[in-house]
Amino acid sequence: MTAMLRGGLDSLYRISGLAAAAALVAILLLVIAQMVARWLGLLLPGGASYAGYAMATASFLGLAYTFAHNEHIRVGLFVEQSGRWRRGFEIWCYTVGVAIALFFAWYAIQAPILSHRINDVSQGQDGTPLWIPQLGMAVGASLLAIVMIDNLVQVLWGRGLGVDAPVAPAEGLRDALAGPKARAAMFGLALLVVYAAVNATTGFDRDATGLKIGIFLFVMFFLLGTGLWVGLALMGVAYMGMIGFTPRNPGSSMAITVWSSASSWTLTSLPLFIWMGEILYRTKLSEDMFKGLAPWLARLPGGLLHTNVVGCTVFAAVSGSSAATLMTVGKMSIPELRSRGYPEYMIVGTLAGAATLGLMIPPSLTLIVYGVSVQQSITALFMAGVIPGLVLAGLFMGYIALWSVVRPQDAPDPEPRIGFIGALKNSVLLIPVIILIVCVIGSMYAGIATATEAAAFGVVGSLLLAAGQRSLTFATLKESLLGATRTSAMIALILMGAAFLTLSMGFTGVPRALAGVIASWNLSPYALIAALTVFYIIIGMFLDGISAVVLTMAIIEPMITAAGIDLIWFGIFIVVVVEMAQITPPVGFNLFVLQGMTKHDMGYIARTALPMFGIMVLMVVLLVLFPGLATWLPDMLRQAPVPA
Repeated sequence: MTAMLRGGLDSLYRISGLAAAAALVAILLLVIAQMVARWLGLLLPGGASYAGYAMATASFLGLAYTFAHNEHIRVGLFVEQSGRWRRGFEIWCYTVGVAIALFFAWYAIQAPILSHRINDVSQGQDGTPLWIPQLGMAVGASLLAIVMIDNLVQVLWGRGLGVDAPVAPAEGLRDALAGPKARAAMFGLALLVVYAAVNATTGFDRDATGLKIGIFLFVMFFLLGTGLWVGLALMGVAYMGMIGFTPRNPGSSMAITVWSSASSWTLTSLPLFIWMGEILYRTKLSEDMFKGLAPWLARLPGGLLHTNVVGCTVFAAVSGSSAATLMTVGKMSIPELRSRGYPEYMIVGTLAGAATLGLMIPPSLTLIVYGVSVQQSITALFMAGVIPGLVLAGLFMGYIALWSVVRPQDAPDPEPRIGFIGALKNSVLLIPVIILIVCVIGSMYAGIATATEAAAFGVVGSLLLAAGQRSLTFATLKESLLGATRTSAMIALILMGAAFLTLSMGFTGVPRALAGVIASWNLSPYALIAALTVFYIIIGMFLDGISAVVLTMAIIEPMITAAGIDLIWFGIFIVVVVEMAQITPPVGFNLFVLQGMTKHDMGYIARTALPMFGIMVLMVVLLVLFPGLATWLPDMLRQAPVPA
């Protein structure tokens, strides 16, 4: 009976993942149809709305599948260091997670019921009864609650520790909560803490701004620090703010807000760019890129170390993900550079820093999330990232060249020259990737496509190129699609929690109060940027990049607007400081990826990346001194016709 139940639950999660993947394919088809109809001067009624519904369906149905594969993000530093008390931390996390997931599921189920009762329809041209697409939200949220309960039961009564297996083998840990009574006591304590916190927070003085900020920060850092998954932690913080300082029903407010954010047309570019990167990662296109670059870069001071930077720059232009860029280029370059005798600290350090270019050079997932958060043009943000991204890549290459001059004894023997003709022949391998870059970025700059449509260009182009190279199989296609589904759902849960947190903070008036405080200080824009640089470096030590953006925009946006800082420029600034967070312990995501690839200690990897961190600080200074680096290209773009 237990085996049948286990198999049934696993099948349920797998089916939900396949359904989410099918919705992702539907997004691609709808975006293509919308684009072709616009080119032909035809009207596709409700095309954007239907793509938004498919986006929401993919996001919600992918939540449980992603959780079962342990791809939702959490700050696991203290959990991993808890040793024999690991099970106690997991019981706490799953207990709170189940409470939040059940709250989410209950109101997600109520949303389509209410929409059907009041005959609520879409405000777009499609006029779709909203209860139909909202069923995806109800089913997805319910499945998330089920998978959370499933893992809580395993942690309480089984030998497992949930989906996030410890780095040290579980059998090697002495379990302080080995007995059922100790586990039950921990579960009861977790429930008691949740109950006490909810009751203690209810009914605070609505005008106590300092108290509001203090509660928000305490609850946020407590939930994140104890290992709760980021998206669920944001929902928990938002709920505490709503019940503490507003009379509104937090559940219905959350359902409306989460649905609106998840069904956004603008957000549909996110899973498409992720899918494109997954296709490239799993085909020969990335391998061919390295072979094409190597003969030219070997002649520069620093030799083939430049392939880390140039490879990441090129792949970033067709990926948008720092992790995908790091994994793709790293799998190619690390073995090659090691075999040629390059020092390990330079291989690891330059790769850690250069991979962050995936966050800046378009298409950038972080810029998409930022643009959605502050309601700025994704295309303008993409264009703003081009020049700073190239400048930062140039600074990284300059560091490598300087290293080769200062420490020539560490550099290996020069590569044998293969001649101009040989290098030219290898360069033919770069043509497919260059075509893809031109299709994606060129279509936006030429006004042929919006950012979302350019993402569709990228997916179709990468599929055609992979098929042309005969590296696209059904297994590869399926793996890339499911990988994109999981990454999209991971980001979607964070964005859902952030949307609810933004609503909660708006009701409490915290952003307005903080903006007023900043205005009263009369800080110059330079002083504000300096303070925010330090602020983001600090929170970047504990949060991944996308979480740092969505967590803070509700508070930061009014500040920078009041200071007269351009939101497009600020988007590039925030991407640079978020790039720093990718290589900053204890939760720098690139450090985790490199640790898995190289088996080095995280402290060693962080030390090797320290010079790259310093270069990023220099890039912030350059952006402040020369803001035109980020604003010139978008200004030029505004003078050209851009599709609506």
